[in-house]
Amino acid sequence: MYPMLSLRLAIGELLAANLPLAQPTNELIVRLIAAPFSEDENLVVGDLTFATFTGSTALEVAVDDQQVAVDPVTSQQVVTLVEPLGGWRWETTDAVNLPETIYGAALLTSASAALLALHTLPTPIGLTAAGQEINLGALQFRINLSPMS
Repeated sequence: MYPMLSLRLAIGELLAANLPLAQPTNELIVRLIAAPFSEDENLVVGDLTFATFTGSTALEVAVDDQQVAVDPVTSQQVVTLVEPLGGWRWETTDAVNLPETIYGAALLTSASAALLALHTLPTPIGLTAAGQEINLGALQFRINLSPMS
């Protein structure tokens, strides 16, 4: 996943509001993206087209401590999103709004108000019939820990 500017800005907002950086409730979702996009940290929710096939409902990031560590080779912080029950998997339950091509996924706040990260599929996936699935496997993103100026 590619971290967005809004994710970096959220750190300052939490500090300015004197709030802890680890929130007690989880309000993050992942939605599938159904139009080509470029990874640019300045993208916002309105720049994306989300999937509309039956079964494309947003999945909630599991309410748990997310997995965070530092890669000793790159010195980047690696954040792995804890999967919901059933994983990062969507299934076409009928043929409504098909065909549809999926280009990636977005990590958003629960109300889809802020775009936090993007995941680009290596190859877009075309959905054409009921019973097909998109399974993203593990979702993680990397944050450069170099000092910001």
